[in-house]
Amino acid sequence: MTKAVMIEDLDDTAEKILDAASSRFLHYGYGKTTMSEIARDCNMSTGNLYRYFPAKMDIAESFVRRLRTDHMAKLRKVVTKNSKEPAVEKLRRFLHLKFKLAYERFHDRPKAYELSSEIMRERKDFASEWEAAENALIAEILDIGEKSGEFRIKNKHRMARIIQDAVYRFTSPAVFHEGEFDDLLSELDDIICVLLDAFAWRRNSKGD
Repeated sequence: MTKAVMIEDLDDTAEKILDAASSRFLHYGYGKTTMSEIARDCNMSTGNLYRYFPAKMDIAESFVRRLRTDHMAKLRKVVTKNSKEPAVEKLRRFLHLKFKLAYERFHDRPKAYELSSEIMRERKDFASEWEAAENALIAEILDIGEKSGEFRIKNKHRMARIIQDAVYRFTSPAVFHEGEFDDLLSELDDIICVLLDAFAWRRNSKGD
C-alpha cells in the first residue's frame, strides 16, 4: 500500500512543484512529462526534486489530492449549510455540484482524463479513499432525511453506494467522453427523480 501524501504537510517549495507539474500534466500529459522538466520549471536540480517527491506518481497524486480536498470542502458545505433545507434538495444539490466539478475538470480535457486514469490504475487505494469520503457525505444527507421523515433507509452507507453507482456516468472522468453540460444535467435530474421516487415508495411502504 502506498503511503498517502498529506496535503497539510506541504511547504511552499512543494506547492511550487505541484503548480509546475500540474501545468505540464494538463498541457503535455502525464506520460510525456519528466521529473527533470518539472525540476527545471522550478529552478531546482532533479535530485532536489526527488527529495520532495520520490516519484512522478507521488507528484500526480499530491496534485489531485489537493484538488479533491478543495472539492470535498465544497461538497461538505452542501451537507452542512442551511439546516432547514429538505434532505431531498440537499441530495439534488450535492449530486449537481459533484457533476459540475467533474465536468469542469474532465470534459474535453484529454490530459486531465489521462492523469486521472493513471492514478486510478497505479493508486487504487487513493480512488477508494475518495469514494468512501463521498459516500460518508451522502450517508449524512440520508441520515438528515431519515430524521426529518423524508426517507426510510436502514443501511445508509449501502444506499449511498447505490446512489454513487447510479450517477457514476455523470460524476466521474467518464464525462470526458460525454455531451454538453445542459443535456447531461437534464439526464442526471431524471435519474435523481427516479431515486427520489424510489425513496418515497420505500417511505410509504410497510415492507423493508
